[in-house]
Amino acid sequence: MAIEYRSNQDKWVKCISSTGTIRAVAITAIDIANRIAERHGTSEIGSIAQTEALIASLILSSYCKGGEKVNLNIQASGWCHQAIFDANSEAEVRGYIRERPQEEVHLARNIGPWGIGLLSVLRTKFDEAQPYIGTVPLLTGRLPKDLTFYWHQSEQVRSAVGIEVLVEDGKVTMAEGFLIQAMPGATDQDIGLIEEHLKKLHEYGSDSTQRSTPLNLLAYLLEHQSFSVLEEKPLVFKCPCSIERVKRSLILVGPQELKSMADEKKDVEIQCDFCSEKYIFNPEMIRSLISGGEA
Repeated sequence: MAIEYRSNQDKWVKCISSTGTIRAVAITAIDIANRIAERHGTSEIGSIAQTEALIASLILSSYCKGGEKVNLNIQASGWCHQAIFDANSEAEVRGYIRERPQEEVHLARNIGPWGIGLLSVLRTKFDEAQPYIGTVPLLTGRLPKDLTFYWHQSEQVRSAVGIEVLVEDGKVTMAEGFLIQAMPGATDQDIGLIEEHLKKLHEYGSDSTQRSTPLNLLAYLLEHQSFSVLEEKPLVFKCPCSIERVKRSLILVGPQELKSMADEKKDVEIQCDFCSEKYIFNPEMIRSLISGGEA
């Protein structure tokens, strides 16, 4: 059975301006972020990085068509070695980071906490045999800016990305993000108004009612434009791992290796990277896999 948790409070909200020239999505993910942090046991700094990557993957997947999904892979020199997240058009997400000991983090001047490295996005579309891969360098070490650069470089769309995460006493207390994109026909005035609002976002505190929900955030960002809500969707932490999947993976190692594992007369523990669920196989279960039976 898949691991699944549907949040009652986290969601994304997508909208489009009345002129059809600006589209946007805003996301809140406090509940899901804490659930993932608890499963992976991340440090406070690790939880910030993990939540930023979580929101980034949801932003990337928010305009996927039905059945499409994205994989975000960040390899960095700062907070963590790597961040890997999967998300799809149904707002289902899973992922993890590989933390780096803080004493090993040495960032160059003017480089953000992610450091330098590569940001890759793998898009899998249901109607295409080959997935699309876009890769850009981490130029600033600040994920929102580098994700904005990804859209400019790989998608050729004028975009702005914002992500803000706060962790207090080991808990994620703020986790929000947004994407605004200029559609064909957008005027310089349309884009200028949005850029002015983006510059002023820091003036609003984390407890401000103007940023308490995705809809409120969109209303602020598009203050001078009327817009229509296209979709509101709850976020879901979902990992399709199961004991049956693990069994199939173990069978692939071959009967000789399975026999060696069983002969050690010790339990074998296998942990899913994406959700940290643990699966325990005792020697009897291992032997049943060799014979093709069910434990």
